[in-house]
Amino acid sequence: MNTYWSQYVQKTEELYLSRSLKFTRGNIGKWADMMQLRDGMKILEVGCAGGLLCHRLKEQLPNAEITGLDFDTGHIDFARRKSEELHLPCNFVAGDATMLPFEENAFDVCCSHTVINFCDPEKFVREQYRVLKPGGKMVVMDVYNRGAAPEEWVPTASSEEKRLFDKVWAAASENPNSRIKRYEDRTEKFPAYLAAQGFRDISVDAMATVIYAPDFENVDEETARAQINDDRVSELSSAEKAYRMAPDALNESEYRSLVDLIDRRYDKELERYESGEKTWHFRVKTTVLIRGTK
Repeated sequence: MNTYWSQYVQKTEELYLSRSLKFTRGNIGKWADMMQLRDGMKILEVGCAGGLLCHRLKEQLPNAEITGLDFDTGHIDFARRKSEELHLPCNFVAGDATMLPFEENAFDVCCSHTVINFCDPEKFVREQYRVLKPGGKMVVMDVYNRGAAPEEWVPTASSEEKRLFDKVWAAASENPNSRIKRYEDRTEKFPAYLAAQGFRDISVDAMATVIYAPDFENVDEETARAQINDDRVSELSSAEKAYRMAPDALNESEYRSLVDLIDRRYDKELERYESGEKTWHFRVKTTVLIRGTK
């Protein structure tokens, strides 16, 4: 079993929620069009995490055969349970993106989202070329101009919460599990990897998604609450991961205090939202899609 990513990098629930705000039921048709997907295709998502994108695509393309692969068995177990819960028949396989456990010429499309950065890029592309049918498409999605900071939800206010958060992460940063190996940071290099492995008709596209805008009129109440909760889950997960890597950095009382302070801050944020007070904060992420044909 390999659960490094779900234990030390991104919890499955955290990833599933954040991806649900990016690949929404309202925009999944646009994503499918950009990936050049059609109903009835055999589609492989490499690095599927908890399976959110697979589930969204299955809802959009009910006759497609959709398979998700991830190296983290915790992610795969979650994805399988979620499929049963949602009654969405997707296939989920634990495996290595650089040694895919599939035969040659098996899929019409291979897609991935922010995965190539953490694999040997040549092996990553070569394996997808191998398992694609002639004329099949590889789609690499990456968040453009991604920040370099490993934790996005670090508290910035001078407070007891920040003191405890900084204390546990200072200790956690000494743990080797906190260091994620990255093979490539520049999205601009990815087309060359596809060309080198024989892909042709390489094209690029991009899509911007609003991932946080709870005070705006075009964001319904359910989505607004989910956006606020996504920030809560991300910060709580960050504290939990750090405490797992450095259990002696905080005593149990300090850790529970940190969790309580985070929860209270987001409870207040929800109260502010419900009261109608506006801050007009919003965040947008741009995703680049690079496509190639076998």
